Amino acid sequence: MSYSIRRATRNDISPLGSLLNAYMQETYGGAWGGNTQRLEQDLLGNTVDILVAEAPEGEIIAFIAWVACYDLHWCMKGGDVIDLFVCSAHRSRGVAVMLIARAATEIQGRGGTFLKGGAVENPVVHRLYQRIARNTSGHDYYVSGRAFRRLAELSGKRIREILTNLPEAAWNQEP
Repeated sequence: MSYSIRRATRNDISPLGSLLNAYMQETYGGAWGGNTQRLEQDLLGNTVDILVAEAPEGEIIAFIAWVACYDLHWCMKGGDVIDLFVCSAHRSRGVAVMLIARAATEIQGRGGTFLKGGAVENPVVHRLYQRIARNTSGHDYYVSGRAFRRLAELSGKRIREILTNLPEAAWNQEP
């Protein structure tokens, strides 16, 4: 199945609200505490960046949300992933990796050189992050250096090409 990855727009707010409800219920056992009006305001006001994955029939089935951040220890700009969610019916098809790669491209386009984020208690997610990132403490993962650049290069490629060319975790130690 072919998915398209793109920036979220005003028209995506309602489907994003539904995805956020599903994400919060599945991950935390409760309802989403936000609302679509505030989400729209924050998305259009550039408070948060959101990419969506769209299935061929036009359904929004996944998202990744991040904010710009700065690493004072290394004096580098980057992106901090807030949440990443793929509907259960579309998991294990590479959608998450496609979203991560596109986020890396977006962050790199703004002068960023790394991507960081946490992982929920999910063995599949941890395996992916351990494959491409370095874990600094507990659930925090970083993709930087050569690994970050490789992810950005893979954005827009077919899923098979992305999966066969993922960066190695050791590449995070290379400039």
